[in-house]
Amino acid sequence: MIHILDENQIAENYERFRKLINQTFEGERLEKLNKMYDQLEDRIILTPASSFEHFHNAFAGGYVDHVLRVTLNAVKTYEFQQDLGIDMSSLTKETVIFTALHHDLGKVGNDIDSWYIPNDSQWHVENQGKIYKTNPSMHWMNTNDRTFWLLNHFGVNCTEEEWISIKLTDGLYDDSNAEYLRKAFADQKLKTPLPHLMHQADLNACTFESQRLIKLKQGEVTTKNLGGRPTKKAKLENVKMPDKIDFKSIFGETEDV
Repeated sequence: MIHILDENQIAENYERFRKLINQTFEGERLEKLNKMYDQLEDRIILTPASSFEHFHNAFAGGYVDHVLRVTLNAVKTYEFQQDLGIDMSSLTKETVIFTALHHDLGKVGNDIDSWYIPNDSQWHVENQGKIYKTNPSMHWMNTNDRTFWLLNHFGVNCTEEEWISIKLTDGLYDDSNAEYLRKAFADQKLKTPLPHLMHQADLNACTFESQRLIKLKQGEVTTKNLGGRPTKKAKLENVKMPDKIDFKSIFGETEDV
């Protein structure tokens, strides 16, 4: 098992995560988000993004690392699509960031227990790369359903646009999304570009994370230069965020997305 992030990188990622929340949201929404993350903090810091090593970010701190990368990708994609002339007027950057930050929230678990727990079967770890297993004491829910349960439990409201975009983040990898994404009639087609934007941002992040693992295993890079930060190529200073969001201070000067 490869440990991609050390303790300091995990802590730094979580600090950036909370800083982004406090710079993006305000009022009652911010208050409820902070209450939720204060309660989940001890678990969310170490939550992985998946259970199998060959998936993405199946290591301690993998969830926050992934969510930060998806958020950066989502903001950059939003700006890129604007530059292409795509009508993004239905979106606010708060909506884009909220959706990106919470698209996988259900992987954390519920208000008490973790969904992913270390696998106590060494055979599965060694032969299948199944580093974590799902918690047998919890009700089974898919990630989206548990995401919405958690948000509802802590009184965090999401807009209709945010709800449908979180639900459809996995695109057609989730068969249940076909009903939304394959409508033939104009009045039934999606009325927001955010679900497609989020799917692309998530896919790009997963691709980077999978390639990072392969490179580490092949010895092409070390964990030192493949930490949890998005990198310098992201050109964060060119991302047109609201003035109060200091993306450079959150993500730092790095090189890969």
